[in-house]
Amino acid sequence: MKIVTSRLFCLLSLPLVLAACTQQDVYEISQENARKACEKEPPAMQDQCREQYRQSYAEYQRDREELLKDDK
Repeated sequence: MKIVTSRLFCLLSLPLVLAACTQQDVYEISQENARKACEKEPPAMQDQCREQYRQSYAEYQRDREELLKDDK
């Protein structure tokens, strides 16, 4: 029951939190959460998992703009 209540609180508070966050904040929070999820992987795979989420926001933004430019 505690987990359900906790998740419900998170879901209900998410719009408020996101409204106060910049795009960079949201990106960095999601990257950090993904890196933490890597801790659930077997030890031999954790570094490889975390490596997927090391891209800085500036690098992400540069790659994103390049992809959008290519679409035009």
